Amino acid sequence: MELPSKELLLKMYRQMLTARRFEAELFAKGGNLAGSGGGAHRGPGEEAIPIAFCNCLTETDFLHPNFRTYVCLFAKPGVTLVDAIATSMGRATDKNLRYSPSHGFLGSSATLGEASVRYVGAAVASVIKHTNDISVFIQGDGASNRAPTHEAMATAGAWHLPIIFVIQNNRYGMGTSVTKSYNIEDLSVRGLGYGFPSERVDGNDMIAMYLCAKKHVDRCRAGGGPSLICAETWRVRPHYEGDPQIYRPKGEQVEWWKKEPLARYQKQLMDIGLLTEKSVEKIEAEVKEEIAEAFKKVESMPLNLNYDVFMQSVIDVV
Repeated sequence: MELPSKELLLKMYRQMLTARRFEAELFAKGGNLAGSGGGAHRGPGEEAIPIAFCNCLTETDFLHPNFRTYVCLFAKPGVTLVDAIATSMGRATDKNLRYSPSHGFLGSSATLGEASVRYVGAAVASVIKHTNDISVFIQGDGASNRAPTHEAMATAGAWHLPIIFVIQNNRYGMGTSVTKSYNIEDLSVRGLGYGFPSERVDGNDMIAMYLCAKKHVDRCRAGGGPSLICAETWRVRPHYEGDPQIYRPKGEQVEWWKKEPLARYQKQLMDIGLLTEKSVEKIEAEVKEEIAEAFKKVESMPLNLNYDVFMQSVIDVV
C-alpha cells in the first residue's frame, strides 16, 4: 500500500498535536473526560488510533471511540474542534459527539462493551438501506473481554456485516494487566474464531496505524465483511487522575512514555523532510491559537440542559 500523501501526513500530525493540547486544556478547565476534575480518565499517548480511522471514514460512517480518546473526534469528516469542545463542556450543539446518529455517533455505555451491539445494529442498517456506510467499534482490552463484545463479533461474522472491531490495547483494564486477563499475547487472533481476518499493529506508529486502518476500511466498504484489529499502545496516565497505580512495576511508565506517538511521529516527519524545528514551532503556535478561539466560541454557547440534568442525576446517585 502506498504511503499517505504529504498533505495527509501533515494533517494527521496537526490533528494529533491538537488532540494532545486540547485534552490538556479540557482537563484544566474541568471538562468531561469520561469523568471530571480529579476523577478524569485521560488518554494522552493513544491518539494515533482514532485519528487514523477518522481519516479513512466518511461523515456518515459510524464510529465508536475508546472513551479515553473522545477528544480526537474532531478529526472525523463533518466534525469540528468546536463540536468536540462543546460536547465536552456540556454546551448545546447539533453535533453532540456522544450521540448524533446522523454523524455516526451512537453513544456508549458506562458498562463497557454494551455499546458493541448498537454498532452491529448500525452495520445491519447499512446493509438493509444500501448506504455503503461502515461501522468501526473501538474499545479497550478490558472491555473487549466482556460478553457483549463476543456476541457482537459472533453476529457480525455470521452475517458478514460491514463492521471493524478494534482493540485499543493500552495494557491495563483499570488495575489489571492484560497479561493477567488474557492467555494470548496477540489479542487480534480472536478474530479467527469468528471467521474473519485479524491484524496486530503498532498503535503508537501513526503511519503504520493509518495504513492498517485504511486497508481494513477499504476491504470492509468493498463488501469484505468484518475484521478485528489489535492496536498496541500503552496507558501513560493512571486509570483515573489520583489513582496511586500500585499495580504497575516501577519504571514501566517512564519507558513507555518514550514510545508515545506524538514525538515519534514528529521525528518521522522530520527525518523525511516534511517538518523542521521552525515549522514545528509554527504549527504549535497555530494550534494553540485555534484551541483558544474554539474554547472562546464554546463559552458563548448555551448550556445543554439535558446534559445538566443527566450530570445532576449522576451526582445524586453517587
